[in-house]
Amino acid sequence: MSDKISGKEILAGAVVLAIFAGTMFYTLSVFNAEGGKKVIDISQQGDKEASHVETHVKLVSIEPVKGDVSARFDFEPSENLVAEDNSLKQELKVWVNSANGKQEFDFPKGKVMTPVEATFNMSDGEATDYPFDKHDAEIIVYITKGKPADKKAGDKPAEPKKTDETAATEEKKDDSASEDMAISVDFSGSIPGYKIGAAKAKYSEADYVGIETQIDRSGTVKFVSMFVAFLMWALAIGVLFFVGSLVIRGRKVEVAMFNFMAALLFAFYAVRNSQPNVPPIGVFSDFVSFFWAEMIIAICLVVALFTWILRPAKT
Repeated sequence: MSDKISGKEILAGAVVLAIFAGTMFYTLSVFNAEGGKKVIDISQQGDKEASHVETHVKLVSIEPVKGDVSARFDFEPSENLVAEDNSLKQELKVWVNSANGKQEFDFPKGKVMTPVEATFNMSDGEATDYPFDKHDAEIIVYITKGKPADKKAGDKPAEPKKTDETAATEEKKDDSASEDMAISVDFSGSIPGYKIGAAKAKYSEADYVGIETQIDRSGTVKFVSMFVAFLMWALAIGVLFFVGSLVIRGRKVEVAMFNFMAALLFAFYAVRNSQPNVPPIGVFSDFVSFFWAEMIIAICLVVALFTWILRPAKT
């Protein structure tokens, strides 16, 4: 028998390495697509005004169980609004539709506009639908000069019909007389395990911008969750046939069998909780696989145990 490596073995090894390299490359490309920072231009109307504030909205955390999403707001006032040290030349107020906590942020004259954070409510979607849960969140930002106007964040502006006289009056208004501050808004969100999208709300104006966000589990999370479900079912069915053969065919009962099944019983719980961003027990994926697998393994363990106890020893 020759110890030399044949050409077929070399070819088989090269094919395996090529498949592995291709799979690794594809995985990294998916990671770059899901994890890369994406900046979405929501509204650029404020750039048309001499005095405006560029607002950068970034999602920092998502809590599907609580139904909350947190965002950070960074502000960049135009040059005519700040002094050489970046301090404001006039007072500005920022309004956001925060679900809990502060909704109004004051930036006095002579101070720098520092970043602020707020928490928003996620409407629709249930965390129990994991990994196929989808959520929507609305973020509204509104900035005024000094004294706030009547409308506040969370109240969508009405669209009254304007008469010719009203339109002519508005054209004569000077920018300095307006209490509203023109803003431009962009959005970014890159949180592991989530697919995040955003679009400008239809009711948005130059000084009042709404962001409609869509939050979904990433493709990687869905794949991992379905793989775990398939793995649990495959092992559970294997153990079921294994114990069935033990009982029906009268195969010899080995002590190692009990160790194997008992280990699976507790290992499934650890594997279930290792899924990315998985909520507590009771979600859709649990009803699809985890509960069934645990039940099958537990029953098989009990049946095997009593089979070993009740089966007479062979002489």
